[in-house]
Amino acid sequence: MLEERRKYFRIDDYLGLAYSLLGAEEAKLFVEEVKQNNGAIDYAANFDNRIHTLLGACKVQSPLAAELLDLLNKKLNFIVSQLDVDGAPSAVVDYRMSSVNISACGMGFVDKQPLQTGQILKLDLRLSPEELTIVTLAQVVACEELPENEYFLRLSFPQISSADQELLIQHVVKKQSAQLRQRRREEELQKS
Repeated sequence: MLEERRKYFRIDDYLGLAYSLLGAEEAKLFVEEVKQNNGAIDYAANFDNRIHTLLGACKVQSPLAAELLDLLNKKLNFIVSQLDVDGAPSAVVDYRMSSVNISACGMGFVDKQPLQTGQILKLDLRLSPEELTIVTLAQVVACEELPENEYFLRLSFPQISSADQELLIQHVVKKQSAQLRQRRREEELQKS
Protein backbone atom coordinates (compact mmCIF):
# COMPACT_ATOMS: atom_id res chain seq x y z
CA MET A 1 0.00 0.00 0.00
CA LEU A 2 1.32 3.44 -0.90
CA GLU A 3 1.98 5.76 2.00
CA GLU A 4 0.31 9.19 1.76
CA ARG A 5 3.04 11.86 1.67
CA ARG A 6 0.85 14.95 1.72
CA LYS A 7 0.63 16.97 4.91
CA TYR A 8 -2.46 18.98 3.93
CA PHE A 9 -5.81 18.38 2.26
CA ARG A 10 -6.00 19.24 -1.42
CA ILE A 11 -9.03 20.56 -3.25
CA ASP A 12 -9.95 21.49 -6.78
CA ASP A 13 -10.69 25.20 -6.89
CA TYR A 14 -11.16 28.12 -9.26
CA LEU A 15 -9.16 31.20 -8.29
CA GLY A 16 -7.27 34.23 -9.54
CA LEU A 17 -3.69 33.42 -10.47
CA ALA A 18 -0.70 35.44 -11.66
CA TYR A 19 2.99 34.65 -11.58
CA SER A 20 6.32 36.01 -12.68
CA LEU A 21 9.60 34.16 -13.10
CA LEU A 22 12.37 35.07 -10.66
CA GLY A 23 16.10 34.55 -10.87
CA ALA A 24 18.08 33.32 -7.88
CA GLU A 25 19.02 36.85 -6.79
CA GLU A 26 15.45 38.13 -7.14
CA ALA A 27 14.20 35.20 -5.05
CA LYS A 28 16.74 36.02 -2.31
CA LEU A 29 15.61 39.66 -2.30
CA PHE A 30 11.96 38.55 -2.10
CA VAL A 31 12.71 36.29 0.91
CA GLU A 32 14.63 39.10 2.63
CA GLU A 33 11.80 41.58 2.06
CA VAL A 34 9.30 39.12 3.52
CA LYS A 35 11.53 38.58 6.58
CA GLN A 36 12.00 42.33 7.11
CA ASN A 37 8.24 42.92 6.90
CA ASN A 38 7.26 40.05 9.23
CA GLY A 39 5.81 37.93 6.44
CA ALA A 40 3.88 40.74 4.71
CA ILE A 41 4.97 41.39 1.15
CA ASP A 42 1.79 43.21 0.13
CA TYR A 43 0.60 45.52 2.91
CA ALA A 44 -2.80 46.23 1.37
CA ALA A 45 -3.49 42.52 0.94
CA ASN A 46 -2.25 41.88 4.46
CA PHE A 47 -4.69 44.49 5.82
CA ASP A 48 -7.56 43.08 3.75
CA ASN A 49 -6.79 39.53 4.88
CA ARG A 50 -6.72 40.60 8.54
CA ILE A 51 -9.94 42.63 8.16
CA HIS A 52 -11.64 39.61 6.58
CA THR A 53 -10.55 37.36 9.44
CA LEU A 54 -11.77 39.80 12.09
CA LEU A 55 -15.05 40.39 10.24
CA GLY A 56 -15.69 36.66 10.33
CA ALA A 57 -15.35 36.70 14.11
CA CYS A 58 -17.42 39.89 14.40
CA LYS A 59 -20.31 38.34 12.42
CA VAL A 60 -20.91 35.94 15.31
CA GLN A 61 -21.07 38.72 17.91
CA SER A 62 -22.78 41.43 15.90
CA PRO A 63 -23.86 40.71 12.32
CA LEU A 64 -25.07 44.29 11.76
CA ALA A 65 -21.76 45.82 12.90
CA ALA A 66 -19.86 43.31 10.74
CA GLU A 67 -21.93 44.27 7.69
CA LEU A 68 -21.30 47.97 8.34
CA LEU A 69 -17.55 47.43 8.73
CA ASP A 70 -17.46 45.32 5.57
CA LEU A 71 -19.20 48.08 3.60
CA LEU A 72 -16.81 50.71 4.96
CA ASN A 73 -13.85 48.54 3.99
CA LYS A 74 -15.23 48.09 0.47
CA LYS A 75 -15.82 51.82 0.14
CA LEU A 76 -12.28 52.56 1.30
CA ASN A 77 -10.88 50.02 -1.17
CA PHE A 78 -12.89 51.65 -3.97
CA ILE A 79 -11.60 55.13 -3.07
CA VAL A 80 -8.01 53.92 -2.90
CA SER A 81 -8.36 52.19 -6.28
CA GLN A 82 -9.49 55.51 -7.80
CA LEU A 83 -6.50 57.48 -6.48
CA ASP A 84 -3.66 58.34 -8.79
CA VAL A 85 -0.60 58.46 -6.55
CA ASP A 86 2.17 60.74 -7.91
CA GLY A 87 0.71 60.48 -11.39
CA ALA A 88 1.97 56.89 -11.64
CA PRO A 89 -0.47 54.05 -12.07
CA SER A 90 -0.54 51.69 -9.12
CA ALA A 91 0.73 48.18 -9.63
CA VAL A 92 -2.29 46.12 -10.54
CA VAL A 93 -1.95 42.37 -10.65
CA ASP A 94 -3.48 40.88 -13.79
CA TYR A 95 -5.13 37.78 -12.34
CA ARG A 96 -6.51 35.15 -14.68
CA MET A 97 -9.13 32.81 -13.34
CA SER A 98 -7.76 29.27 -13.31
CA SER A 99 -8.78 25.80 -12.24
CA VAL A 100 -6.23 24.55 -9.75
CA ASN A 101 -5.62 21.72 -7.36
CA ILE A 102 -4.35 23.40 -4.20
CA SER A 103 -3.25 22.74 -0.64
CA ALA A 104 -1.44 24.77 2.00
CA CYS A 105 1.94 23.62 0.68
CA GLY A 106 1.54 23.59 -3.10
CA MET A 107 -0.67 23.52 -6.15
CA GLY A 108 -1.05 22.24 -9.67
CA PHE A 109 -2.61 23.93 -12.71
CA VAL A 110 -2.61 23.94 -16.52
CA ASP A 111 -0.69 26.68 -18.31
CA LYS A 112 0.39 27.49 -21.87
CA GLN A 113 4.00 28.12 -20.82
CA PRO A 114 6.37 25.25 -20.02
CA LEU A 115 8.57 25.84 -16.99
CA GLN A 116 11.69 24.02 -15.87
CA THR A 117 11.78 21.94 -12.71
CA GLY A 118 13.36 24.04 -9.96
CA GLN A 119 12.31 27.39 -11.51
CA ILE A 120 11.33 29.96 -8.86
CA LEU A 121 8.17 32.05 -9.27
CA LYS A 122 6.58 34.97 -7.47
CA LEU A 123 3.02 33.70 -7.18
CA ASP A 124 -0.04 35.89 -6.62
CA LEU A 125 -3.26 34.11 -5.65
CA ARG A 126 -6.72 35.64 -5.23
CA LEU A 127 -9.00 33.33 -3.22
CA SER A 128 -12.75 33.50 -3.79
CA PRO A 129 -15.29 34.24 -2.49
CA GLU A 130 -13.32 35.86 0.35
CA GLU A 131 -11.20 37.97 -2.04
CA LEU A 132 -8.11 37.16 0.02
CA THR A 133 -4.71 37.73 -1.58
CA ILE A 134 -1.64 35.60 -1.05
CA VAL A 135 1.77 36.49 -2.46
CA THR A 136 4.48 33.88 -2.04
CA LEU A 137 7.43 32.18 -3.67
CA ALA A 138 6.70 28.96 -5.50
CA GLN A 139 9.06 26.39 -6.95
CA VAL A 140 8.27 24.23 -9.97
CA VAL A 141 8.30 20.60 -8.89
CA ALA A 142 7.18 19.15 -12.23
CA CYS A 143 6.02 20.22 -15.68
CA GLU A 144 4.07 17.64 -17.67
CA GLU A 145 3.30 18.21 -21.35
CA LEU A 146 -0.39 17.89 -22.28
CA PRO A 147 -2.16 17.88 -25.66
CA GLU A 148 -2.80 21.19 -27.45
CA ASN A 149 0.45 22.89 -26.34
CA GLU A 150 -0.48 23.00 -22.67
CA TYR A 151 1.45 21.97 -19.58
CA PHE A 152 0.43 20.77 -16.14
CA LEU A 153 2.60 22.61 -13.62
CA ARG A 154 3.14 21.34 -10.09
CA LEU A 155 4.40 23.92 -7.60
CA SER A 156 5.51 23.82 -3.98
CA PHE A 157 5.47 26.78 -1.58
CA PRO A 158 8.86 26.47 0.16
CA GLN A 159 8.85 29.99 1.65
CA ILE A 160 5.16 30.60 2.41
CA SER A 161 4.60 32.68 5.54
CA SER A 162 2.78 31.03 8.42
CA ALA A 163 -0.02 33.64 8.15
CA ASP A 164 -0.55 32.93 4.44
CA GLN A 165 -0.36 29.19 5.03
CA GLU A 166 -3.03 29.51 7.72
CA LEU A 167 -5.24 31.46 5.27
CA LEU A 168 -4.82 28.69 2.71
CA ILE A 169 -5.66 26.01 5.29
CA GLN A 170 -8.84 27.88 6.28
CA HIS A 171 -9.76 28.43 2.62
CA VAL A 172 -9.26 24.76 1.74
CA VAL A 173 -11.31 23.59 4.74
CA LYS A 174 -14.17 25.99 3.90
CA LYS A 175 -14.17 24.97 0.22
CA GLN A 176 -14.00 21.31 1.09
CA SER A 177 -16.94 21.67 3.49
CA ALA A 178 -18.95 23.54 0.85
CA GLN A 179 -18.16 20.86 -1.75
CA LEU A 180 -19.23 18.09 0.65
CA ARG A 181 -22.50 19.91 1.45
CA GLN A 182 -23.18 20.35 -2.27
CA ARG A 183 -22.47 16.67 -2.94
CA ARG A 184 -24.87 15.64 -0.14
CA ARG A 185 -27.60 17.92 -1.56
CA GLU A 186 -27.14 16.44 -5.01
CA GLU A 187 -27.30 12.90 -3.62
CA GLU A 188 -30.50 13.75 -1.69
CA LEU A 189 -32.07 15.22 -4.83
CA GLN A 190 -31.22 12.08 -6.80
CA LYS A 191 -32.86 9.91 -4.13
CA SER A 192 -36.11 11.87 -4.19
